[in-house]
Amino acid sequence: MKRFFVTAAIATVLAFNSTSVSAKDAAFAAFWVKFQAALKTNDKEAIASMTRLPYQLDSKSLDKKAFVLNCDKIFSKKVRTCLAKEKPVQDKTSFSAFCGEEIYIFEKVNGKYLFTEIGVND
Repeated sequence: MKRFFVTAAIATVLAFNSTSVSAKDAAFAAFWVKFQAALKTNDKEAIASMTRLPYQLDSKSLDKKAFVLNCDKIFSKKVRTCLAKEKPVQDKTSFSAFCGEEIYIFEKVNGKYLFTEIGVND
């Protein structure tokens, strides 16, 4: 069973890398698989653990507890569905996923990738 999960994880990372992320950044590919899984199940605790906290929302600074309480506002069902299909684009220092008029930004913080902010898709 363990071999199955390891094989599935490797296949997922390789498939992800071949379509949207350079092979040199397997760390982001692994992060993205976990992040999408958390979004799919609406696991707010897991999403919070993959977010740079405190998170800024409407000029408020959200700690983990406040982020979890606001998670449905930040990641509505529509956004979660969109991000499940998205293939992030790599920039010099970050990855971005586009959903409608918003850009979801993921950056490396203290050596690991995290969701950091939402920008405007201009």
